[in-house]
Amino acid sequence: MAGDRILVVDDEESVAVTMQAILEMDGYDVMTALSGSEAGELIRGGGEFDLVLTDLRLEDADGLQIIQEVRKRSPDTISIILTGYASLDSAVNALREGAYDYLVKPCDVEELRATVSRALERRRLGQQLRQRLGELEQANETISALNADLQRRVDAATAELRGNLERLTELDRLKSQFMSIASHELKTPVTAMSGFLQIALRRMRKRLDAGGRPGDDWQGEQKAIAGQLEVVHRQTEKLARLIDELLDVSRIQSGRVEFHLQEMDVTALVAEVVERMQTANPAREIRLAKSTALPITADRDHLEQVLNNLIANAIKYSPDGGPVEVAVRKADGGAAVSVTDHGIGIPAEELEKIFGVFYRSPDRRARDVGGMGLGLYISKEIVDRHGGDLIVESTPGKGSTFTMKLPRRAITDHAQLTSPEPAAAAR
Repeated sequence: MAGDRILVVDDEESVAVTMQAILEMDGYDVMTALSGSEAGELIRGGGEFDLVLTDLRLEDADGLQIIQEVRKRSPDTISIILTGYASLDSAVNALREGAYDYLVKPCDVEELRATVSRALERRRLGQQLRQRLGELEQANETISALNADLQRRVDAATAELRGNLERLTELDRLKSQFMSIASHELKTPVTAMSGFLQIALRRMRKRLDAGGRPGDDWQGEQKAIAGQLEVVHRQTEKLARLIDELLDVSRIQSGRVEFHLQEMDVTALVAEVVERMQTANPAREIRLAKSTALPITADRDHLEQVLNNLIANAIKYSPDGGPVEVAVRKADGGAAVSVTDHGIGIPAEELEKIFGVFYRSPDRRARDVGGMGLGLYISKEIVDRHGGDLIVESTPGKGSTFTMKLPRRAITDHAQLTSPEPAAAAR
């Protein structure tokens, strides 16, 4: 290509000048050096050459040394050896040192022009190839980065999908578990209610058909019917409690549960619940340790619900009897309420599971108690949303202690502060 810079190195001035003239006629920018030292200075200080033609044998240097110097400073520069001592060894050595080709002096003009043209074309092709390789490497780096980013996205999407599938699997399991538990637990009171109502109705119809005759045990009949209706009433209350639990779970999980906070005495609330539970369970001793008043700000109704659950569980899960012990104490500026039973206890591997929704112990003695496995879940959610904690300690065969820890002032979303009711203030 016209304008390419060429250096001709030959200690025969006539040869160097002749080659310069021939190559300049083709439009090349040609410089000459008549010694190895002069060539070295031009290579080191004259800028980059596109091609160097150098005699193999110079008076002060070896042409191979010039080739080495050129390759060191400009790897893209093409070298051609000029020699008047053509031999296979000299040609091979020159090519080994990186020369593109060699010409034998005196060389044919057309051969010189053709060899120089091919060499410069080779240089341009090499440069283009390296440029394309650089572009390809850059493209590969870009593609690798895009692939890495795509892989991260795929991994994230896969993990999310796997998580969703696991959640769906868990939801499906909970749904099946819920349907099984709900169908059993709801069917039990409904069946009892239906059976006792049918018996009471048959007795009433039989009495009405027979009419009142002297000597009939009318009073006995009425007592029997009253007893059956009392059973129906208890089963109705049980059914209502189960429905309330389901509604509580729904409100908790949808974030619709509200807390109405007020200043209250947690000791007075515990005493009230213990007294009521003792009245409802006269065969079981419920002991309340003495404690001074402990004022806190909390939702009284929800805490009463938690206490009802904990004491009812303590009674249910200690079928062999033994007292239920309740204690209130000051803790961390707030209050701690503990409920202890001497019942069947909870295995260590179940302690973290018992607060899960619909969780029921595989222990046969625990399953015989019944229930939907919602009470402890609801209780922990209520305590957690007060900013407190519900913990359990248990030893299988010896009993369990549930401790509700509450802050001095509840910290919860979905709450509003209300003034204490007069009755609550008086307690």
